[in-house]
Amino acid sequence: MTGPTAAGPDDFRWALGELLDGDRALAMTSDRLAGKAVALLVTGGIAAFRTPALARELRRAGAEVYAYATPAALQFVTRDALEWTTLQPLVSALDGRAQHVERAMDVYLVAPATYSTLNKLAAGIADNAVTTTLASALGLQEAGRARIVLAPTMHGSMVNAILRESLARLANLGCVVVPPLGRDGKALLPEDAVLVDAVARALGR
Repeated sequence: MTGPTAAGPDDFRWALGELLDGDRALAMTSDRLAGKAVALLVTGGIAAFRTPALARELRRAGAEVYAYATPAALQFVTRDALEWTTLQPLVSALDGRAQHVERAMDVYLVAPATYSTLNKLAAGIADNAVTTTLASALGLQEAGRARIVLAPTMHGSMVNAILRESLARLANLGCVVVPPLGRDGKALLPEDAVLVDAVARALGR
């Protein structure tokens, strides 16, 4: 019998790709969102833990990404992770700088969009940094200056008549509703590529 082959230094020559300038730099995968500013609005569902990776995928498509989060969202994803992956300060509260209107955004992507946030948006309630930003976004969308993309996620039992009515109202106001991934009785956040594609399509790209 022969013993196991001894490992040598060459066994650890990993293929890591081309070195980039800076630790937060990304290799581009497309230019579909080049020159576009995307507001990533994160609400308090468990799927919020995926949003740093989503921010990176939006950037890989050329977008500048700015994150907004509700207090509940920060139970599932950290401020540091969102700021690291977007390269921008996180907006989680509003103050005298009026962060909900200080930057012109091309697209407002709500992912995950919880039951509470969707119904608040449809009812015109603006009570935190995300819903107040969305109230402004609706006005910009009416003026043809921005688009809103919604990615609902929740337990299947919450997809009730109230929610369906709110989604219909928001769709009639021009919002794009991305169908969730249905599995195990839940409305789950679609893959990042699906959300990036929805943002690009909302811009006609």
